[in-house]
Amino acid sequence: MAKVNKGIPLMPQQFREQWEPLPHLFDLNLWNFQVSVGQSAVDIFQKSFDMKRFNTRGSVVWRHSPKRNKGGFTVGGLVESRSLRNSITYETESYNRSRGKVKVFTDPKAFNGTYNHKGFCFAAVHNSDDPSVRTGRVANMPQRQFMPTEKRDSSVMNDKLRELERIIFRTFPGVRR
Repeated sequence: MAKVNKGIPLMPQQFREQWEPLPHLFDLNLWNFQVSVGQSAVDIFQKSFDMKRFNTRGSVVWRHSPKRNKGGFTVGGLVESRSLRNSITYETESYNRSRGKVKVFTDPKAFNGTYNHKGFCFAAVHNSDDPSVRTGRVANMPQRQFMPTEKRDSSVMNDKLRELERIIFRTFPGVRR
């Protein structure tokens, strides 16, 4: 017959003292989780620009289509790619409204100094795989996914989420760290 481990006996007072601070610790852990997820998402999606492909398993390198000015240089593309890369940011939503949500997005204000598209946030055009998005002055803009869409997640971000999820309960009694 197997030996049963009954654990350490706790008195009601000790039990209450052990569990009483947990709501505050949970809120603190949730905040730390949100910040870690947001910063990780920014880092992972910005890395797409360094890799020149969507940061996920099985993605392919972006199609290169340089537009040259009269001197033969691709001035605008380099500045705008940097602007797009640096526009990726996040914000945490108050846990009172929607506990645990993190919004990752491209900030349109980051495009005020771009060469060809001053004040125009072209992130959605690049990120979308829907050809109907590319009309008018952005008709020839290539699709270069750098963030997840409804149709395609980032396996790298999903792996990071699984790694970070332990943050939420790390200070709880009996939880392995």
